[in-house]
Amino acid sequence: MRAQIGFVVFVLVSALVVANGAQAWGRKETQAYYGELHLHTAISTDAWFNGTRKHPFTAYRFAMGDPITLTNGATWSLSRPLDFVAITDHAESFGDLALCKRPGSASYETPVCAAMRTGNDPVRMGQVIGGWNVDGATRIPEVCGDDGALCIEESRSTWQALVDAANRANHPGEFTALVGYEYSPVAIGPEGAIKVHRNVIYRSDEVPGRAFSSYDGTIEDLWAWLDDECAPPCKALTIPHNSNASSSRIFWEGKNSDGSAWSQEVLERRARLEPVVEIYQGKGSSECHPGLGLTDEECGFEQWARNCEEGERLGCSTTSDMVRDTVVRGLRVEAERGINPHKLGFIGSTDSHLGTPGAVDETNYQGQLGAPDDTPAERLSAGFANFDVDQLGEAGSAPDGGWGFMGPTKFSPGGLAAVWATENTREGIWDALARKEAFSTSGPRIQVRFFGGFDLPENAHERRNAVAVGYKKGVPMGGDLDGAPQGASPRFLLWASHDPESAKLAKIQVVKGWIEDGEERAEVYDAVCSDGAQPDPKTRRCPDNGAGVDLSTCALTGEGGDAELSTTWTDPNFDPSKRAVYYARVLENPVCRWSTHDALKIGVERSPYVPATIRERAWTSPIWFTP
Repeated sequence: MRAQIGFVVFVLVSALVVANGAQAWGRKETQAYYGELHLHTAISTDAWFNGTRKHPFTAYRFAMGDPITLTNGATWSLSRPLDFVAITDHAESFGDLALCKRPGSASYETPVCAAMRTGNDPVRMGQVIGGWNVDGATRIPEVCGDDGALCIEESRSTWQALVDAANRANHPGEFTALVGYEYSPVAIGPEGAIKVHRNVIYRSDEVPGRAFSSYDGTIEDLWAWLDDECAPPCKALTIPHNSNASSSRIFWEGKNSDGSAWSQEVLERRARLEPVVEIYQGKGSSECHPGLGLTDEECGFEQWARNCEEGERLGCSTTSDMVRDTVVRGLRVEAERGINPHKLGFIGSTDSHLGTPGAVDETNYQGQLGAPDDTPAERLSAGFANFDVDQLGEAGSAPDGGWGFMGPTKFSPGGLAAVWATENTREGIWDALARKEAFSTSGPRIQVRFFGGFDLPENAHERRNAVAVGYKKGVPMGGDLDGAPQGASPRFLLWASHDPESAKLAKIQVVKGWIEDGEERAEVYDAVCSDGAQPDPKTRRCPDNGAGVDLSTCALTGEGGDAELSTTWTDPNFDPSKRAVYYARVLENPVCRWSTHDALKIGVERSPYVPATIRERAWTSPIWFTP
């Protein structure tokens, strides 16, 4: 009996030790919440075209764990519920699509609406998407009336339905349903399609009575409208996405979306209303690009546009499309204009058009679009033409196939938005986004902490109260370091924990950007390696840990990798006279890409146009240093 009691005491004490160790990184003040801030349902015209019939409330229920039936008849559910979601249907769809779908409406019998419902006339179908002209979008008179009044009024009803769905799904402390939508202008002109989309996310249900769409004006007009129409208690922020497909326009240096020059007023609004950017989603990574600008060997991750030739902009990438180049360029803009319009935190999402928020599993991918890519055969047969993945070296590019810049083979399941918040409520999640205490993952629920400061101890990561030390002696991701004590270099407290449903961690890196003689510069440092290894002092890279994948089964091989990594890293080349920006990137061991899983499922050869494996990852929001 005494032996049994002694054993129980030993187990309890051991559990407390483990719990106390975990508490060092799981401080009660903030905890990690995972969600989705970019998702489309049947309210979006392009989703409805492709067979999606999910109501926003159904999508919220899916995020909470409920199963749904897809366009291919499959039943699907998340392995783990999400913590927060915003349904962001296209505002341009709110009026005309609703009128075209509802029998008895004034527009229901028009040829445009008939074509939209049957799918037999692609030209007329395309008209219904509307808003696709950033230089002056106009509603379709055939559907909306000569003055557009029918669609304007209908859009108010659709918007209210979206707000009502969020309110029904919102359960403070358990699940947060944020009110939002997507502002979706697309310029169609000599340069082709130019996307400068934003998601608009509100802090509460105190919102304007309508959604501002591209029919109403430019993104700069949207920011001004939010200032006028969203007065406290209403609060809103905007999130740019797919800068990799913007033809350099989302981060067009010195110019607004219509080509006019920046004004101080526009820069101020942008800096205030746009705190985060979607660095990763189903249409690829916007972090950086192989062979382009501020690049490194990991920049080819789910990034399929080719580099632009001189004078090109469409369907190819320039440094103005890449988030890394942009946040570093913001340092120069701040020095010149006194304000940084690119002081951006990082999140991820899916941009799925299936009504399935958070469906990011590589092993059970169901596509992004609906009917066009809802089977493995369809996903594997579309996308590239006459391209070999070996070409994805220095050029880091793939030629346009039948789908052009994007396509089903190129798509990924997308990523997740994550925040360190004090509570799982609308206010808690939104405030974390606004202060940039946010991070992106490429899908797995990796946890990552990132603090910076001049007073952090050298062994901060070894402290029992490491997170408390980070908050007290430094600033978290999204924060600012102003000035430097004489002779001091900033230290950065890094910690990451792997997702038990994914591979183990290989390393944590620090990406540093700065301005040197007016030019953008960047360096990538491996800060901590798995398995106790040390980075090579010359290359600054960790040795390979031996982990791999058996491509015949997708089983993980090798024993390398850690469940948890942490370190306190000091910038070895710090210059206190120069502005700098730092962010952390966490890399997992390799896993099979969804396309390899699909090939195994249906017994076909793997696609030669995409990598067989990927390295899932996470990106923290940056920390900025100002002299």
